[in-house]
Amino acid sequence: MFGWLNLLDYGVERYDEGFEAAIKIGKQRLDADAEISRQTEADLCTQLGIKDTAALKKEKDHSQTLAAAQRRILTGTGSLRCPARAVPVTATAGNRSVAGGSATDDDGSELVPETAADLVGIASDNERLVRQYDCVVERFEACRAVNSK
Repeated sequence: MFGWLNLLDYGVERYDEGFEAAIKIGKQRLDADAEISRQTEADLCTQLGIKDTAALKKEKDHSQTLAAAQRRILTGTGSLRCPARAVPVTATAGNRSVAGGSATDDDGSELVPETAADLVGIASDNERLVRQYDCVVERFEACRAVNSK
């Protein structure tokens, strides 16, 4: 009977050693995976930081361009004109000569400077929204690419 107890004790000891070894291997894998995740996150943050810096510079440039355009319009050195003829409803993006160009600029009436400056500001706001949307889509795609690895 004493031999049987020794055998049971030996089995429990082996079980405990195997359990501890499995826990150790699992912790090593977890630590390795965590390090890979930290590195991936750091790389993504670096990429997004570079893109954020470029986007901030682009926003600053657009802001300065808008301010300069509005200044030119308000001082009278620049202007916006209405088209001399109505723009057809079927005009497409590729058919811009209908809505603009030198022929209609000469023929159309000039907008009031304050209104023209406001219109330029509204157009700039719309352009800013499109840039922000593009930035969100770009970030989403970058994150999705990281998750697909």
